[in-house]
Amino acid sequence: MVDLKELFEKGRWYHCFRYDGLTSNGTYDVANYIEHYKFDKYYGGKTVLDVGCSDGYFSTWMKEHGADRVLGVDSNKYDGSLAFVPSIAFKQIHQEKYAQYADDYAVYRPLYEKYGLTNSNKLLFMAKLMELDIEFRTGSIYDLSAFGEFDLVMCNDLLEHLRDPITAIEQLYLATKGKCIITVSSALKTGWFDRKKALALYQGHVSGGSFFSLSEEAVKAMCASAGFKKIEVVSRFEMLNRRHGTPNSHFVLHAYK
Repeated sequence: MVDLKELFEKGRWYHCFRYDGLTSNGTYDVANYIEHYKFDKYYGGKTVLDVGCSDGYFSTWMKEHGADRVLGVDSNKYDGSLAFVPSIAFKQIHQEKYAQYADDYAVYRPLYEKYGLTNSNKLLFMAKLMELDIEFRTGSIYDLSAFGEFDLVMCNDLLEHLRDPITAIEQLYLATKGKCIITVSSALKTGWFDRKKALALYQGHVSGGSFFSLSEEAVKAMCASAGFKKIEVVSRFEMLNRRHGTPNSHFVLHAYK
């Protein structure tokens, strides 16, 4: 039977998790950058919605820091099907990428079944492993109405992968009771002359999976048009993409209802 060490070292991961001396081989090691998100120290009594949760690092972090209820939502069904619609020219590449989630389950199935799982959903796997009460629902950021309102809504590293970030932010607004935290990766860096311009650079022809590189002012403007009253960029940083060995530009925005 495969063991936990093998799954951590060779399985399909997006986030790095540390557990019992092991570190998963994720693309992003968020723990090294967590201070940039400007989270509160404690979320006791709060409800949290993690949209585009992927492996669920942020969901587990919130639960470990006192959140009363945490719900992770992602469009990935973990059955090998595409979780989004890529550029046509790159469709096969992304089909092969998402097929790895089904392959991961096939290889490590006894371990997943040990924890009562029927697919390779890493959020649910880590929740079981860490004994955390975290919920997961399959869903789209374009329609969050079924999930209700939450004290805190998070959307990390997702907007750039969307064909329609405007509708997405409007849905985040409707799901937010108090505060929404949005992190944008592949962020558009602007110079002195254009730093106040709401810019979106199309790049769907480059990888087929990231459609826009967005400036801070563009995302702030989208948030304002959605209805958020107070919007502030709280940090800017470079996060290492461990799979490619390259830095990825990020900014973190806090928006208040």
